[in-house]
This record gives sequence, C-alpha cells and structure tokens, in this order.
Amino acid sequence: MFKQRVLTALILAPLALWAVFYLPLAGFAAFLSLAFLLGAWEWSGFCGLEQRRFRAAYVFATGCLMALLYYVMPLTGELRENSLLLSLLLLGAAWWILAIVLVLSFPASKRFWADSDWRRALMGWFTLLPAWAALLFIRGVNYADSSFYGAWLIFALLGLVWAADIGGYIVGKPFGRTKLLPKVSPGKTLEGLLGGLTCVLLVVTALLTWLAWPADVYYWYLAAILLTLLSVFGDLSESMFKRVAGKKDSGIFLPGHGGILDRIDSLTATAPLYALILAFFGKQFL
Repeated sequence: MFKQRVLTALILAPLALWAVFYLPLAGFAAFLSLAFLLGAWEWSGFCGLEQRRFRAAYVFATGCLMALLYYVMPLTGELRENSLLLSLLLLGAAWWILAIVLVLSFPASKRFWADSDWRRALMGWFTLLPAWAALLFIRGVNYADSSFYGAWLIFALLGLVWAADIGGYIVGKPFGRTKLLPKVSPGKTLEGLLGGLTCVLLVVTALLTWLAWPADVYYWYLAAILLTLLSVFGDLSESMFKRVAGKKDSGIFLPGHGGILDRIDSLTATAPLYALILAFFGKQFL
C-alpha cells in the first residue's frame, strides 16, 4: 500500500503541476473539470445512489452546471466587479462555515441531512462548484501580463495544503495521542493538527525570508492559519460523509490514495476563501 501511494504521488504531483503551469486557460479548465467530475462521481456514492445510471445523471448535471457557469460567468478580471462569481465564492465560503458546524456537532448533526439524498447532492455541489470556479479564477489572475502569474498563486495554495498534510503525517503518525474528533475521523489527532500548522508556518516564514520580509507580514500568517484550519475541516468533512455512507475511501481512481475526493478535499475547502483573500487583500500579499 505504501509503495502504491508513493508511486501514485510521483505520477500525480508532476501531472497536476504540468497542468497548472503549462496548459492554456481553456486546457486547464478542461483538465480541472475532468478531475472535479470524477469527484462528482465519487460524491454520488455519498448520496445513496447505487445504480450507475443515477450516479451518471448526477455527474451529467454537475457537468451541465459547470458548462453553464463557464459560459455565463467571466472567470478572469476583477472579482469585485463580477457579481455572479463573487456570489458563488461567497456561497462556497458560507457552506464551509456550515460544514464546520456540522462536523463539530457530528453525529447529532446528521439527523438534518443524512436521510436526504437530495440534500447530500446539494452539499456536493456546494463543495465542488465554488472550488472549481475559484481555481479557474485564480489561474486567470493577470493572465494577459503573465501566463504563469496565476499558476504560481495556485502552486502557493497547493504548497500550503501539502505542507499541512506532510506536517500532520510526520507529527501525528508517531506522536498523535489526543483524538481531534474521533466520531468523525479516529485517525486525526490534535498533535497532527499542530504539526501541520507548524509546518505551514515554517514554510511561510521561509518564503517571507526569501522575499526579504515584505510589509504587513501578519496578513500572511493570519491567512496561512485560517487556510490551514480550513484544510483540516475539508478533510474532516469528507470523512463525515464517508462515515455516513459506510465507505473507507471516496473511490478507487488513485491506487494507494483512494479516490479523487480523498486528494482534493482540503483544496475544495480552501480554494474559495483563498480566491476571496486574493481579491480583497491581494495588495498585502502581491
């Protein structure tokens, strides 16, 4: 299993970075949409949809929503002037506030949604669509001036998520003793959370040192802490849905890693807030 996990990561990470940096906007949109549609297929398994035709219908509906949003909503330019995209990202941020409440109050909270297939389906769209739109928007930031500008912004978000995962694993695996939310995810520990947060802060400090300590560095640290905590709840939220659905992994698309959702759960949680931070506080970072 560990060997499979390493081999998959060695293939997946370069492929993802190649898509982020070298595909044109339309190609990146297609690549990202394919990944999120695979995620929608996995989410349909959380909704009590067992028959393939019903799961395919959910994926088809998700694809139609993506296509509609792509053609009616400008995904580049000034976010504050793009009311539709801004509303979608704010909806995504609001959903994650609710998701945090659902996770913290689990299993009591499941009585409000666990017995309703359509509510779980909506939760899937609230999870996937704002994150998909956020990543497309971020990739297009200043694209006319530099095709790599938005790619570096996405790389920064990926680096934060990866640092949180790596730090959490390195510390949590050998030293984890205090269960974080055992009814949601027995494997998550407070020590792992603190290890992930420490790793992120070390990475941010190294970056700030390389940038010769720009002004208003507290914005960097505050954003890093918020996004790291949100990435943890992205993981916990998916664990909650898997637990209710009786699944260990979201799918089998990635050998050793489970499913697509198992790899992008933190990204779906952090991308909308990250896009909003860049839009409204970007001058403090860029």
